[in-house]
Amino acid sequence: MNWLTSAELAGLPGMPSCQKRTREKLQRMGIPSRARLGREGGGGSEYDCSALPEETRAALLARQIQTAAVTTLPVVEPAPVRSFEIAPEAANSEVAPTSGRRPPSQAEKAVADARAQLVNVVQGMVPVHGIKRSCTLFAAQLVTGECGDNLQTISRAANQRARGDMVSARTLERWMSLHREQGWWGLLPAEQQTALLPTQVDQDVAAVLGKYHSRDPKFRKLTLAAQEVTRMLGREFDSWGALYSRARRALDKLGKSHEANVALIKSRHTGSERDAKLPFKRRDRTNISPLDIWVIDGHTFKAKVRHPDHGAPFAPELTLCLDDKTRKIMGWSTSLSENVFAVGDALRHGISLWGIPAIVYSDNGSGETGKVIDCPIDGLMARLGIEHKTGIPGKPQARGVIERSWQTHAINCARQFGSYQGSDVDGGSFRKVAAELAKEQRALNRAAQTGEVIHLSNKCPSWAQFVDAVDAMVREYNSTHRHRGLPKNADGKHMTPDEAWNAFFDESLQHKPSIGQLRELFMPAVLRTARRGEVQFFNQTYSAPELMRRDVEGREVSVRYDIHDPSWVRVYTLDGEFVCDAQWMANRIDSQPKAVVQMAREKRAAASIKLREKQIELAQRELNATVRPDFLSLPVPSTPLMVVPTIVDAVAINSSPQCTTDEAAQAASGRPFFASQGERYEWLMRHRDEWTDGDIHWITQYAASESYADLRDYYESRGLGWDGGDESQVFKGAL
Repeated sequence: MNWLTSAELAGLPGMPSCQKRTREKLQRMGIPSRARLGREGGGGSEYDCSALPEETRAALLARQIQTAAVTTLPVVEPAPVRSFEIAPEAANSEVAPTSGRRPPSQAEKAVADARAQLVNVVQGMVPVHGIKRSCTLFAAQLVTGECGDNLQTISRAANQRARGDMVSARTLERWMSLHREQGWWGLLPAEQQTALLPTQVDQDVAAVLGKYHSRDPKFRKLTLAAQEVTRMLGREFDSWGALYSRARRALDKLGKSHEANVALIKSRHTGSERDAKLPFKRRDRTNISPLDIWVIDGHTFKAKVRHPDHGAPFAPELTLCLDDKTRKIMGWSTSLSENVFAVGDALRHGISLWGIPAIVYSDNGSGETGKVIDCPIDGLMARLGIEHKTGIPGKPQARGVIERSWQTHAINCARQFGSYQGSDVDGGSFRKVAAELAKEQRALNRAAQTGEVIHLSNKCPSWAQFVDAVDAMVREYNSTHRHRGLPKNADGKHMTPDEAWNAFFDESLQHKPSIGQLRELFMPAVLRTARRGEVQFFNQTYSAPELMRRDVEGREVSVRYDIHDPSWVRVYTLDGEFVCDAQWMANRIDSQPKAVVQMAREKRAAASIKLREKQIELAQRELNATVRPDFLSLPVPSTPLMVVPTIVDAVAINSSPQCTTDEAAQAASGRPFFASQGERYEWLMRHRDEWTDGDIHWITQYAASESYADLRDYYESRGLGWDGGDESQVFKGAL
């Protein structure tokens, strides 16, 4: 039971707006009351809410549906604004006498100017008639029109009346007094409340706004929120339109408050979508130089390209290194997917041309944060002396310098190909190209059997064409694109990346390794333990006599390898001292060395093949389910119909090795013929009472095999999982 005071009930539907009248009405209605708890002896009374009129209780219910606007619209403290020094001429000028007032709008200034003109007219009459009589006479002239149309127009603008009423004498006297005390600022209209405070929102409207200020997909529209609150309040459903209109007006008023608008954005959006709508900070690059910061990122090319191995269309990965100061593309690489080799190759390309950067800034993807790149001992960044910084996950705005640039170069490069698949592609054209490429692949599959010659579509470029297009794209961007973020030349045009590089580049800051140093620096490295003159790497063994050194044997060493030449590895101590070049022994795997890239390809293909085989077998099993025969009739026409009993004799009978005898025994026992081991296992698990000694031995071996392990989830989902051979469930005996 809730108890509220007359002050808390005043103004609710069904109650007077005055506290005193509300208290009198409650007493007349006989509403149960009691002294306020904790304030007996003059603390007033509170009344039982359950005895109030229905409309009053409904209003109180709306208050309890959700925490009202104070919780749904949290006030966001604005960031402190850095003030600037006031100019001398501004400091001496007239300032507003009310420091708490916001700067006036243009409309408010126009009203103050109109009032000032009327005050000047009255002041000219004061020496003759005095203030009071001057205001009376001038007001009469405005009404009769004796003052002229111009002053009447000014009077209507100054009075701010919708009906266009003229200014009264009392109003003129008030304006004269305000002008005398505060000057022009006193003639400004009274400041209107520009934003609706959360405490001034009705409770049912606050409930609608509370649902609208959420990430619930049901209430992304204000209409659905108003309908839901109408149902919750038990009102007539058709009245939701009026509630919606009130909520819309309140939302528009709340939108004039920057705190409420920021709260709305934060409550309805998350991650990068929210950050894209909120204020941000611009990074100042005036204090950095070329080669100080490189931004690196990968991008899925927005056009289909023919695979360099098998020719099937796919979307390759393009990796770029961008200089943060000059926006110049320093290095690039192409690959089949994002990986550490693509990132390392882009860095190698850029460093070989321009030098080693001080900082590399990237996202935290697998290609940029793998151990080959980020290992503190043997990572590429550590060996090159580069500080690697990664952005916060889900906040690509921090790398906007390269994220935005994709639209300028890479996406425009993809548009030249018929297989373009960007977000703005025409849907009909895209479907036609996709259908053409799919038809081409089906024809190639048939041609593999028939030897037919297939003409490839020119909509999909080859890998060589793609690489040439990227190379031309980089040259064109660096030399011709005038970037808005770069300074302007003397002719007023923004610099290109090449022009900015030539203008800001300091050769003394360049550290450019030689070709030999570059090759060794960019050899990926892993940590391995040297044992008995060997190191094992990727399941292959490399050996050298120097690995038996006292300071190497049994200790971790750094093994650096060439991804294109697996016949040798270079071994270093953890302190960076060169040990030896260990040669490949080829005694554990293939007879010929296998490149790291090729090993990765075979591993990926084997996993894909195994997964597809499981899916095919599961689909076949679901399509060809085993039939459970209820009885078996002997096929001899002259023999009467009989049902073969399914209980097996307790005495074990040795089965004959002949195939015909096994088939006859299987037919006589009422069992179906099984096309696979899986079908036999399913039938046995469903007919435990028909197991024989041979069945127990077979099913025990099958449950331990890889075939059962591959289908374990399938069996267990149907209640046929192997239970370890609980023979208590197997009924064997003779009646």
